Amino acid sequence: MINKDNISGGVSFFLGANTPGGFYSLFDELYDAEKGWRLYIIKGGPGTGKSSLMKKIAAEADKRGYFCERIYCSSDPNSLDGVILPSLKISIADGTSPHVLEPVYPGVSEEIVDLGAFRDDGSLRKNSAEIIRLTRENKNKHAECTRFLNAAGGALMDIVKIAAGALDLEKTESFISHLASREFGEGSGEKGKIKRRFLSAVTPEGVSVFHDTANSLAERKIILHDDTSLPSGIIIEALSQAAAGRGYDVIKCLCPMSPDTKADHIIIPELSLGIFTSNRFHAFQSETAKSVQCSRFLIKNEMRLHKNRLSFTRKAYNEMIEEALFKQKEAKALHDELEKYYVSAMDFEALGQYSEKLIKEIFG
Repeated sequence: MINKDNISGGVSFFLGANTPGGFYSLFDELYDAEKGWRLYIIKGGPGTGKSSLMKKIAAEADKRGYFCERIYCSSDPNSLDGVILPSLKISIADGTSPHVLEPVYPGVSEEIVDLGAFRDDGSLRKNSAEIIRLTRENKNKHAECTRFLNAAGGALMDIVKIAAGALDLEKTESFISHLASREFGEGSGEKGKIKRRFLSAVTPEGVSVFHDTANSLAERKIILHDDTSLPSGIIIEALSQAAAGRGYDVIKCLCPMSPDTKADHIIIPELSLGIFTSNRFHAFQSETAKSVQCSRFLIKNEMRLHKNRLSFTRKAYNEMIEEALFKQKEAKALHDELEKYYVSAMDFEALGQYSEKLIKEIFG
């Protein structure tokens, strides 16, 4: 389990994740053109300095005291995919595959930052065969990762189906109602906003979790311990809607294994409250948190009937996740080799001068 350190002046999330259905992108939530936001879309190949440029911008935001949301890459959790500066209504993001971004309102809300202008394509063409080979092999490794995650997702769905047959719905709904009333009260009467993020992801370094983001945004924590993924998913979704319905803005953190149907965590910054799911995929621990064992919402006798099947399926799930992680690591190694060709073709001195001009443009 990877715990990324919190960086002063902001928080960290993923906006994309490797899932059983392939790469899942939330990059359309980087900005809102209709509310005056601007987006700088960085183009360029691997190793052309996209992440380094965004790290400079984030560091400048820290220096000037701006809150900064760092968006990390699930294929390389040490590399930035984006930077969000809410008070300036500006986002900067890597607009290349697998999260391709193109201007919707060119010159009005979006601007292309082309790092290819500082690249010697002639030197790249001399190594075209090797670059093409590495690119294809990297793509194949990501596809293999997806196949293992898909198999893991199938095992997880089997566990969910067993839990669904044992769910005490009345007890679950009573818990949700009581918790919502206690934490959210009557509300303001206005609708809060729900923004989606990933707090965890399958990466070459393992299952990466931004624990320090959770700690910085939520002094109070409720941890749902759930090895079946069902009760926690129902609770998190219901509480997300309840909090937003009572006027609170919610950060809804999707489950990388089922992003279309399940969220793992919610954070309500105004209340400094986070409700987190803890399981084999991502463990959460806190001495001050309120712990809820989700097995209490499942009829024990029903679950016992499937004891052997659950044991087998959980083992299969863990093995498939491990294989997916290994394929991610292989893909990262190929990407690192690919980057070397692009690094050698870049004029980083000229890029550095351009970066300083861009930073001045962003911050004024």
